[in-house]
Amino acid sequence: MFERFLSETIKKYLNASKNVLLLGPRQVGKSTLIESLLKTIKRKSLVYKLQDIKVYQEIIRSPEIIGENVEAYLKEGPVVLFIDEVQKIPKLMDECQYLIDTYKKNISVILTGSSLRKLRYGDVNLLPGRVILGNLHSLMIPEFMEQEEQRILPVKIKNKNNINISLEDLLMYGTLPGILSEKNFKKEILDTYVLTYLEEEIRSEAMIRNLGYFSKFMELSALESGSAPNIAKLSQETGIPASTVKNYFQILEDTLITFSIPPFQKETRKQILTTPKYIYFDVGVSNAASGLNLNKKILKTEIGGKLFEQFVILEIIKRIKYQYPSWRYYFWRTKTGIEVDLVIKTDNEIIPIEIKYTDTPQRKHIKHLEIFMEEYKCKKGFLIGKFTRARKLTENITAIPWNEI
Repeated sequence: MFERFLSETIKKYLNASKNVLLLGPRQVGKSTLIESLLKTIKRKSLVYKLQDIKVYQEIIRSPEIIGENVEAYLKEGPVVLFIDEVQKIPKLMDECQYLIDTYKKNISVILTGSSLRKLRYGDVNLLPGRVILGNLHSLMIPEFMEQEEQRILPVKIKNKNNINISLEDLLMYGTLPGILSEKNFKKEILDTYVLTYLEEEIRSEAMIRNLGYFSKFMELSALESGSAPNIAKLSQETGIPASTVKNYFQILEDTLITFSIPPFQKETRKQILTTPKYIYFDVGVSNAASGLNLNKKILKTEIGGKLFEQFVILEIIKRIKYQYPSWRYYFWRTKTGIEVDLVIKTDNEIIPIEIKYTDTPQRKHIKHLEIFMEEYKCKKGFLIGKFTRARKLTENITAIPWNEI
């Protein structure tokens, strides 16, 4: 059991009779987190896991049974209603609104979901003003590993599990809770994850007509994770119309498999590229989806550098999403090839970050960083790599180890 950054926040919501909609990809630990918190509060809980086929069939036949059971439980005191994977029966949102409005402080409703597609496009009641929206991601470093220093985006958390894991393993297998807890069958579990996603999220939800086309698209898009996609090239390689390729990227985002990273544009400038990047939410999942058969030798090639960049970017994105909802993240690249891997726009400053899969920081690694900082008058920038200790490279640029983000 990993101590999650959101644990204390959601616990406070429960104790204050608030209602929560917690979104996140499959297997990031939504059910585990909520069930562990339910054990810590005094209220009785009523749990419906819609991924359980028996529970799903019972509710789809008689959705009114939830309200009847809630009313029965309320006779003994306040209740917490937990519905897991609510997107499987979106009409339950109406029932939840009725229960919230009717019983007010005597009920807390906790909903989880792994897809926005049905909720966003199905004219579904998202309970505006009645639920607090949260997002759970795969594990970030402070949730499974002690950090001596946190220099860019510090995270305060009581870490009970200091997992002894190498950077190479993190780049190959990612940070899903079930993967970090597994010793022997990480690759097999990740392969199953991708197959289950294709079968249950894509086929069963009837999102596409041809699962074979989507599977091929997913393989190629995973290989390009962290890059701005060439839609025309993907269309040519898969035999899928460009408009369908764009729709497939939207499906990945709606089912929370990818994040989009827009280009940084302080002003409208023709020389700045405008195509967003797409990055899979976990490097282990993207590796499995791409079919890469990784090992530590391959990680010494340019593939290792690409995966390291993705891993670091994801770590920073997760910290921003958890702690600084008003902040934004971007990448910067000109048509002449000048590029900065990540740009953070805080409430009052711009922080550029360059990422290099190297043990030794050098001035050549920060040339593009210096160009960006000069153009946008940045007060500080960072180079992140495999270094063992932080080091000042210039007055405003610091090189830091990946585990001291």
